[in-house]
Amino acid sequence: MITQLLLISSLTIQAPPKIAYTIAMPDPGSHLFAITLTLRDLGSKPVNLQMPVWSPGRYGRMDFAKNVQDFAVTAPNGRPVLWDRVSGSLWRIIPGANHSVTVSYRVFADAPMSGTFSHLDSAHANWNGASLFLYVEGRKQAPVSLDVTPPDGWSIMNGDVKSAGQHHFDFPNYDLLIDTPTEVAPAAAFTMDSFVVDNRSYRIMVHHNGPTPPGTRERFVKNVERIVQYENTVFGPPPLQQYTFLFNIGFPGGDGMEHLYSTQIQNGRPWTDTAAVLPGISSAAHEYFHVWNVKRVRPLALGPFDYTREQYQPSLWVAEGWTQYYGQVALRRAGIQDTATFYSRMAGLINDNLTDPGRKYTSARTASLLAPFWDGAPQAQPTNFRETFFDYYTHGAGIALYLDLFIRHQTSNAKSLDDAFNDLKARSWGAKSASYYLQGRGYTEDDVERAVSEAAGVEMFDWFQRHVGGTEDMDYDTALGWAGLTLVRPDSGAWRIEELPGATAEQLRVRSGWLTGRRN
Repeated sequence: MITQLLLISSLTIQAPPKIAYTIAMPDPGSHLFAITLTLRDLGSKPVNLQMPVWSPGRYGRMDFAKNVQDFAVTAPNGRPVLWDRVSGSLWRIIPGANHSVTVSYRVFADAPMSGTFSHLDSAHANWNGASLFLYVEGRKQAPVSLDVTPPDGWSIMNGDVKSAGQHHFDFPNYDLLIDTPTEVAPAAAFTMDSFVVDNRSYRIMVHHNGPTPPGTRERFVKNVERIVQYENTVFGPPPLQQYTFLFNIGFPGGDGMEHLYSTQIQNGRPWTDTAAVLPGISSAAHEYFHVWNVKRVRPLALGPFDYTREQYQPSLWVAEGWTQYYGQVALRRAGIQDTATFYSRMAGLINDNLTDPGRKYTSARTASLLAPFWDGAPQAQPTNFRETFFDYYTHGAGIALYLDLFIRHQTSNAKSLDDAFNDLKARSWGAKSASYYLQGRGYTEDDVERAVSEAAGVEMFDWFQRHVGGTEDMDYDTALGWAGLTLVRPDSGAWRIEELPGATAEQLRVRSGWLTGRRN
């Protein structure tokens, strides 16, 4: 019977199932999450359950199913229900006369802290949903619920927590379930702070491994608030009432990952009272910019998501590269770093864009398409990426730097790259909704080119052909000259940017706008 059923080529579910997840961690030292998935109101036909093979924001193929164990399916009366494994990441359930079933399994989670995998030990539980939760094939858009059973004395924090002690969560679809990273830890282990910007509430959870030096907590919260204040001026305040920063500081591992209503950031370095910028701040500047760029104003392939295969798309040089640029300039424009440090970081970015050997082999567009080969992807064989690959973070940030100065120069600082972003927002987020996932639609490369052309007031097709689709170096000397600046390339030591004496009023206008983020 099972062999015959596995040959069925077209599987449908007669009615949308009611989908409820539970997650528990009865023995944190085992690194095993215990998960159940209850499906109600099923028909009698087979049902497929899929474990994602990748996670949004990390484009390499991860095959999370390799850590699933103890898989079982039971009917309401406790009897086993027939099932089989169709592939490494796909299970098939044969409910028969059982219109409700409970799927139980455990997931081993001992990876270093990251924005992709999950971790469970005696100190805390931290999860990213794609690595834990199976979904019902064909029903990702259906509402789901999650109930969390933490160890005694442990508290739950994620972007959907609305009240103390909350254990039950409802999500409009599977995509938002796994877009909600969660930290569960002893209540006294993490701190919570909040502030309000633009009538939105922002929460900062910090789980710091070890003692916190005096004054660093207050300084950290203030700097995050400054980042939010500045970055909200680029796109405007995001369409949400509450946003949550989840920080794990001083634990092994390190990463940052964007989500619709939160971000999860790990930094392995503990805070010190002598740090010029506290660990976690630079990542916060990058990840919060994603609240618009990539999560809402998003490339075409990024939402709703196909979790069955790694994703190839050509615009990560915008989604990640322009975010990298804004994350760096935010530290100067928010008053966290001084001008000398800003010039140093921009000179380093230009150096990379003019000297990295891979830049002559890999365009920004091609680098984006190669993300699944590079972004956290396991390397089973040696590669020559050091010589032939130039990453879309650095390349895209270099493009953003040039275009920001170019648009300011073209418009006498009346416009900037901010205006290109907002034109792209209108074209995509402001368009007719294309799916259940979110408002609007994903953007295309043509949308990006048109948005930049509109902001600059000139046709940018040829420039995009040479510098985005091609590998021609950008003229940073001319670009910096528009702001009365010069690039110094010493024979040894770091490149640097210096201010030219006698800069014109026009150059000073562009320079001031670039440093502060303001337009005329």
